[in-house]
Amino acid sequence: MSPERDDIKTLWQSQTMEDMTVSLSDLKSRARSIRRRIATRNLVLYAYGLFNIAAGGWLIYRGYFPTMRYPMLLMIAAHFFVLWQVVQRVGGRIAPSDQAGQSVMSFLRDEFERQRRALANAWAWYILPFMPAFVWELAIWYRAILAHWGTAVAASNLRSFEVVIVSAIVFWGFVFFLFVRGARRWQGELTALDRATAE
Repeated sequence: MSPERDDIKTLWQSQTMEDMTVSLSDLKSRARSIRRRIATRNLVLYAYGLFNIAAGGWLIYRGYFPTMRYPMLLMIAAHFFVLWQVVQRVGGRIAPSDQAGQSVMSFLRDEFERQRRALANAWAWYILPFMPAFVWELAIWYRAILAHWGTAVAASNLRSFEVVIVSAIVFWGFVFFLFVRGARRWQGELTALDRATAE
């Protein structure tokens, strides 16, 4: 068991009516730490989404890749949808301000479970929304390759096409791995908290 989980367990087991003020202060400090951790992670997700929205909008405005205009618009819409999902599903919440240690414990348990559940299902609300636009772009690109099949330009484009597909698999596979790892970490937090309250 990690030192962090041991601290939660020891904190809960040592709570008494006489010492509730100190314990409550530590619990609220823990809740603030969790909120900062969530905010840092979400900031990265926001930055990634906003960068891609800005880049896609600039490419469309400048008239680059005219055959890709509509799938690029769909990709921008997907980024907006995903950003909204980040806010709704994994946005940080503020711990209760009342003076009840049990309410702070309940808040932490609910927050751990909410984060765990959201990250475990991130493939559906974070990764999958990008796929229709991406597949559409690949289809347009591949059709252009077929239209010039047998030429040096087509051969070069085909190599680039293959590199993009492999890169996308690696990138989204890594993103999926990060979400799965995150879900497991939140499960670990939840398990440690449940053990602390049960013992």
